[in-house]
Amino acid sequence: MEEIDQLVEGIYRALETTEERLDRRCDDIYFPMDLTICALTSNIEAIQGELVEI
Repeated sequence: MEEIDQLVEGIYRALETTEERLDRRCDDIYFPMDLTICALTSNIEAIQGELVEI
């Protein structure tokens, strides 16, 4: 019974490690894209403000 518990614990530890790595990879992909989209949105709003003044 103790061997099975150790095996299950090892499996869960491996799954958590894999999930953490996947989360970091997704953050590396999507976080920069989100920053870029926010910057573009800010620029668009600034241009729209200038157009209203014209």
